[in-house]
Amino acid sequence: MYEKRTMNLEDHMNTIAVSAIACIALVYLCTFVNHILAIAALFSIVPLYLFVQRNHARYDILDKLWHLGGTWKYVFPFVIYIGIGVLVSGLLVGYEDYQLYVAYALRTLIVGGILIYYRGLYTELKERRLDLLALLAGALIFALWVGLDGHYPMFSSASSHYDPTVFGTELLIVLLCIRLVGSVLVAAFIEELFIRSFLLRVLIDPDKWADVPVGTYTLGSFVVVVLFFGFAHFQWLPGILTGILLNLLLYKRKNIFSCVQAHAIANLMLFLYVIYTGSWFFW
Repeated sequence: MYEKRTMNLEDHMNTIAVSAIACIALVYLCTFVNHILAIAALFSIVPLYLFVQRNHARYDILDKLWHLGGTWKYVFPFVIYIGIGVLVSGLLVGYEDYQLYVAYALRTLIVGGILIYYRGLYTELKERRLDLLALLAGALIFALWVGLDGHYPMFSSASSHYDPTVFGTELLIVLLCIRLVGSVLVAAFIEELFIRSFLLRVLIDPDKWADVPVGTYTLGSFVVVVLFFGFAHFQWLPGILTGILLNLLLYKRKNIFSCVQAHAIANLMLFLYVIYTGSWFFW
């Protein structure tokens, strides 16, 4: 018999993570059957949450998934960020012109909300200070993305680009604000927390990754993270170079917030450049 106890912030994160990902999987499977059924499956989040909350300690497999070695605070927001795009493309069949914009707005709102609500779990972000080196790194990253464009082979490209002018002037400001918040704040935090705070350490010691100090260097983890970050972007070459720079910044500063600053500054400068030049293909 298990003892019922009050849920703390991490318990709540674990519960919502397991139930939300189960809901996403259910909705995704339903898209192959019927889109109305898939939309209805979205509401399964409530009974799934209650089931996981009340029964996770009763079943060994569910309890292991619920704990997941303390990794949900990194894995959950990242999976939701990716999963939203998959669900939107599956649910909005026939509305392909709107999918990218709906997905980006939902990612910004939902993942941003997750990061704010569970901000107390990310203790590595408590040491926040303005870092001149990080700002310079961000400017260099921006220069690489713009300067290398057209000077390396592209293996693939996005099927569509985030063009805020496509719906006319009525939604222009709204779409730009969503892009600004999503790229400069949400993407910078979610990617640095998952990649350089979590993935970099779990590659060093999968069993005791939480005991690995932030900014610890090994050749294997360095290479894997750089390649992962680089090829997660269509612009793979500046992506790889960005991964190298952000890793080096982390090794120097031992501070995830420095990487967040560099990432955010690079995205902010690219945001301003894209608006000024109309180079929507960067988005």
